[in-house]
Amino acid sequence: MKHSIWIILFLISVEAHSQSGILKGKVVFESESNASATVQITEKNDYVVVDENGEFSVRDIPAGTYSLKVIALGYQDAFKTVTIKPGETTTINFQLQPKNNTLDEVVIIDRQTGLNSKTPYNYTPVSMGRIENKSSPSGVMGVLREVPGVYGAEFGQGIVKPFIRGLGFSRVATIFQGNKLENQQWGADHGLGVNDLGVKNIDVVKGPASVLYGSGALGGVILIQDDEFYKTSRELSGNIGTTFNSVSNGLRTYGSAGQKFDNDLFFGIELAYENHADYKSGDGDIIGNSRFNMSSARVHVGVDKENFDNKLSVSYSRQNLGIIGDDELENSNATTRNDRDMQLPFQEVTDVLVSYNQRIDHGKFESVFHISHHFNDRKEIEEDFSLVDLGLNQNNTFYNARINFETGRFTHNLGLQGNFLRNENQTNVQEILIPNANYAENGAYYMVNWDWKSYFIQAALRYDYRHVNADASDEQFIDAGFILPGEPDSRTLVSNFGGITGSLGVTKSLSKTQKLKANFSTGYRSPDLAELYSFGQHPGTNRFEIGNANFEREQSLQLDLNYSLTLDRFRLDWSVFGSQVDNFIFFADTGEVQPKSRLQIWEYQQVEAELYGSEVNLQYVALQNRNLRFNLGAALVRGNNKDFDEPLTFIPPDNFNFEVNYGFGQLQNTSLFSRLRGLVKQDRPGFNEEETAGFTLLDIGLNKTFRIGNKSQLEASASFQNLLNETYVDHLSILRAFNIPSPGRNFMLNVRYKF
Repeated sequence: MKHSIWIILFLISVEAHSQSGILKGKVVFESESNASATVQITEKNDYVVVDENGEFSVRDIPAGTYSLKVIALGYQDAFKTVTIKPGETTTINFQLQPKNNTLDEVVIIDRQTGLNSKTPYNYTPVSMGRIENKSSPSGVMGVLREVPGVYGAEFGQGIVKPFIRGLGFSRVATIFQGNKLENQQWGADHGLGVNDLGVKNIDVVKGPASVLYGSGALGGVILIQDDEFYKTSRELSGNIGTTFNSVSNGLRTYGSAGQKFDNDLFFGIELAYENHADYKSGDGDIIGNSRFNMSSARVHVGVDKENFDNKLSVSYSRQNLGIIGDDELENSNATTRNDRDMQLPFQEVTDVLVSYNQRIDHGKFESVFHISHHFNDRKEIEEDFSLVDLGLNQNNTFYNARINFETGRFTHNLGLQGNFLRNENQTNVQEILIPNANYAENGAYYMVNWDWKSYFIQAALRYDYRHVNADASDEQFIDAGFILPGEPDSRTLVSNFGGITGSLGVTKSLSKTQKLKANFSTGYRSPDLAELYSFGQHPGTNRFEIGNANFEREQSLQLDLNYSLTLDRFRLDWSVFGSQVDNFIFFADTGEVQPKSRLQIWEYQQVEAELYGSEVNLQYVALQNRNLRFNLGAALVRGNNKDFDEPLTFIPPDNFNFEVNYGFGQLQNTSLFSRLRGLVKQDRPGFNEEETAGFTLLDIGLNKTFRIGNKSQLEASASFQNLLNETYVDHLSILRAFNIPSPGRNFMLNVRYKF
């Protein structure tokens, strides 16, 4: 019986091998030998790294036809199709061309608007797939603030708001799942609410992009791109991972799975949960009530064909975010080190986003359509767990429709874009800051690209109109003593904002290795509901906030110049910019006290402002086998309030990021990395600001990939962030005025299994 079982198992093994084949080949590099390359088998979500002779071999591949893709740093990607026959060995070879011959290759940045890599806009792509970039306590901003020109304003680890070239809050548009987020970004203590679950990469557009993205894209755009691995996997694939952060005893567990079927239908699902205790500063102090937790889930279904594809996505997230008190250093809320129960005050935020994206290739033209609905429930709970101090429900429907077609060397894009938003106060809340309000905003744009010889010229024009209704006639507003600006008898107000934006730019190929970009663009932002109609205390603060319904929309003009040099092992990007912003809105203490509450009165004001600065990024790949990489990025920005002849508030200090990465091992599946982030003294404080000292942060880490069979792999990363345990207060910290320090040393452990 025992021998029979072994014979059966042997016959099964022989049969399995008879239905599979072997793939062998060699990768030849035109300009050098012994370079490293990765051969990917797209349908199997599998890869192999070539050996020192450029050769590779993969065994036990099921019979069938597969798409191969070869990737090598400094070289063009190569593609071939191969058919594997049962019991046979198939040989295929590749010859790679240096990448500096492909500077004119066009890559789509955002299919929704037609933005591509030739654009004169200044943009930076950021990969979120690297294991050491996963699960930062600061969400996607934990990685993005290392991009020159990008910064984060912190309110603890769980709340970090993006700033681009000195402009932030509702002046930066965030596109997630194709939807333009409008989740109460006017509040300094309101987080972005997006983590890296299901995110492959992020493109950061720097400078005004309102001509394509409407109101809010005055400073720039954060384009969050989904990891659509399920569109290329013919069998079930995905990943499971977990992350530990010692600075907050934070744990995050996440996973994803998906597949594309033979009928071109696909599905994907992603889940994550993270929980953090209070973080520790560099001095070892526990910063009380900095704890937070977040649950996330995403589901995608659709069809992916050559001439037609669509995707329906549903995302859900729920956050509980502790609010650090102004007096934390004198009267700390800290409890035991690993206490994760929510304390007062805290925010409870729920988001549900449903989106539909579609593309159709009609032959002579292409159409792209997007529609989404976003529900945001925000509660700020301050005095009692059973009472809601500030409660807001927001429903926002966003749409975008675009067609593009070519006429000779011209590419035309025509688009319609807009949203319908309603914001309501919840019943039985203790405080009211803004009235019930709704607005409808619609815009139309036209963008034309002209590819002529060594020039790529892009021009765009857009018109938008926003109609806003504010209503404070309900009894809850009357009982609370809420007053609309001007105290209208009807207790309602109407505000309208409209205008034109545009851009004109050129990309000039100076040679096969050099490019020069110049772009002149305008941006705008309609005042948000808080800036127009605020009248009350913002929970968790000692401010009585007052808006102004007579505000005009912000309007900017910016000139942006960018030079890039791309050689085999070296790349340089250098940008300079200058902009003027009319009707710039800022928040200021009036020095007065509200009679009833005795709170300090803060009012929104409008002034003329100017911003200018520069960014540089250098990349160098050393050693013949290309496994030693250096990256240096630096940025400076200046902002001035021209009416008061003083610096603007929330201007980041001059900063740089230097990274070294060394890969080694037989398959270069192990790498060491180190990052140095330096910030100089910010000695140009704005209104109600003080100077902040400079500081330096050092990170080190190790990544390792383990192969498990032909398909699966295990990735692990261990790193120390702020290795020297620096105690510092960031200039853009919302808690800067109270000298509450940022997190100290953090040991971050990441493990991810991909199947």
